[in-house]
Amino acid sequence: MRIFGFPIQVRPGFAMFMLLIIIINGVPMGPWLAGSVALFTVLHELGHAFAARRTGAHARISLEFLAGYASFTPARPLQRWEKAGISLAGPLVQIISGVTVLLAMGVNPLAHDQYAADYSSFAIWWAGPVIGVLNLIPVLPLDGGNIASEIIDFFAPGRGRALMIRLSIPLTALALMTMVLVDNLRPLVVFAALLLFLQLQMLSQLSPASPDKRRQAQILQHKIFAEAEDNAWRSGRPSLLHGQQVMSPWWNAHCRYRAGHSSATAVIIEDLLNTSTQRAPWWPPHAASVEQLEPLVAGLQRPLPEPTAQTHELSACTLLCVLRRTSQFEEAARYGAALFTQRPSSSVAVEVARSVCAMGYFDSAAQWITVAGRVDADSSLLLLALEQFSDLKVLRGRSDIEELVIQLRSEITPPNR
Repeated sequence: MRIFGFPIQVRPGFAMFMLLIIIINGVPMGPWLAGSVALFTVLHELGHAFAARRTGAHARISLEFLAGYASFTPARPLQRWEKAGISLAGPLVQIISGVTVLLAMGVNPLAHDQYAADYSSFAIWWAGPVIGVLNLIPVLPLDGGNIASEIIDFFAPGRGRALMIRLSIPLTALALMTMVLVDNLRPLVVFAALLLFLQLQMLSQLSPASPDKRRQAQILQHKIFAEAEDNAWRSGRPSLLHGQQVMSPWWNAHCRYRAGHSSATAVIIEDLLNTSTQRAPWWPPHAASVEQLEPLVAGLQRPLPEPTAQTHELSACTLLCVLRRTSQFEEAARYGAALFTQRPSSSVAVEVARSVCAMGYFDSAAQWITVAGRVDADSSLLLLALEQFSDLKVLRGRSDIEELVIQLRSEITPPNR
């Protein structure tokens, strides 16, 4: 769904968390507290989203178990004060809106005998200003920790977040021990323990790992990313997203197209024009059918934005692949050649070769395959393309391609000594 134009995804875990609040606190406190937490969580994330929009960024909101978060894709590199302002906006909106509601109810948020006199006022007091203030504590992953990271980064450029993660762990551990010893603070033990667990996870991500382990983690992450996107195209609903992952702009355009939006494919063009390096990760629409992609390709504005050295490689390569899959071979070949000039890679060269081959220009396709063999050191991907892609098998009878295949195999499997 959308609120004020921001895409909002409500995951099952968020509903489970609300149900858990009701079960733990009983009736009537549970429903009041669950409703208040849900409302102020949305307001909190809208605060982040509106602040991000003010910088020109595209924001989206996700609500999940124990938390919500607003991810955003900047349209330009953001200043440190802008990033800190986005982090600060969420808690401020939560605190101000909570205090406003309490005052409208005739309740003084600083007077215990007033806000604790009724289930409704106590739930609003806790879910609004209290949680908002807790979010400003300077430890990660709270908003206060993000603000502190930007401040540290000013004095130690590029090291703010790593240093803040290392500072957050002892601070949270000390707070956890204090909460265990102090009776009035003991209900917050679970909150501190969860923070400590998340911080240890963040620390583990900073630790150096072997290339094999990094590769395995990357493969696993790609599988998780692909599951949500592929399931969406096949069933109409995405699976659970992972971390900061978002759906692809092609899926967003598809949803807008089905809803009858007049400029459904604008999100694809916006993504192509977005040169920011700070992007939420997404997976290409590999599982989409040609029938699903054709109206999106037809709706793209022409001429397509020319690729530049700053063009996001995944966005451009995805467009190139979709053009070929929807039989827009001439446009795919032209766009791919322009992309290769700016971002040369074997994957782009192979895509151009497939489109050129489909048009019957086999000599040109063979030249692109040869170019692909010279660009990247990874021979396995090009060999896989020549052996597995049916539209390239027509080239296998050529002497130059057969020589290339022999060379690729020798690079992958060196001769026995």
